[in-house]
Amino acid sequence: MSQSPTQAAGSDAAGGLAFVLLWSTGYIAAAYALHGSGPYTLAALRFIGSAAIIGLWLLLRPAPAVPARALTHAAIGGVMLQAGFFGFIYAALRAGVAPAVAGLITGLMPLTTAVGAALLLGEKLQRRAVLGLLLGLAGVLLVVAPELHGGGTRLAYAAAVAALLSLSLGTLYQKRHASELDPRLALLVQLGASALVLLPLAWGLEGLRLHPSLASLGGLAWAIVVNSCCGLLLYLWLLSRGAAARTASLFYLVPPVTALLAALTLGAQFTLADALGFALAAFGVWLGQR
Repeated sequence: MSQSPTQAAGSDAAGGLAFVLLWSTGYIAAAYALHGSGPYTLAALRFIGSAAIIGLWLLLRPAPAVPARALTHAAIGGVMLQAGFFGFIYAALRAGVAPAVAGLITGLMPLTTAVGAALLLGEKLQRRAVLGLLLGLAGVLLVVAPELHGGGTRLAYAAAVAALLSLSLGTLYQKRHASELDPRLALLVQLGASALVLLPLAWGLEGLRLHPSLASLGGLAWAIVVNSCCGLLLYLWLLSRGAAARTASLFYLVPPVTALLAALTLGAQFTLADALGFALAAFGVWLGQR
């Protein structure tokens, strides 16, 4: 039995809120997991572990057959959504960007995606989106500017910005070309393609070294099971339902939720300027997505 429009909207909203919570926990899990490995090794292990779980699910309950072209599109989108985003964001976290600040930067995704849709897909860009983007950027700068003292710090924040752009471009590509796939199959293809891209980097730059501890293994397990298998499946499911705009509108919750989780689990402290920056960025994203 199909859902009524009201029921469908309620399901999408509940799924979006659940996704935001799962997405926010990923920054905390990465902070723990990076104590045991380099960023590219962590990302590659995440992709391989998640692919094994999703692959087993597909063996038990196969997805409908699809054209090879659709799988190719899923792989290309996945390299941006997975290898690009997680490779860059893990590198930024490893280089010293705080989890809450990483969440703040990537929380601008709805606005950068709207700009990308206007530039690449010809969609109309509302003035609210432009104003929201400017306010969001101002909030980010309010938090980040005091930290920009050395070149290494600038490089770390540049990696976080690259992660944001990869996430936005991957979302646009996935929605345009590969949203009709079974979400499990789309995710498996994404994970496999991303692992192939990052494994050479993990081997060449980090030697695929892993220094296990309870905290690092717990963070890795959380990233595999909760963030990849649950969170990203939920995201792809929302995209397949055409709920990308509603999901994106909830991304303004990611920075404050991540900041709260960081305070509870990592003992992170925030100044008044940080609080104002988070509030300004959240308001900018909310305004741009109204």
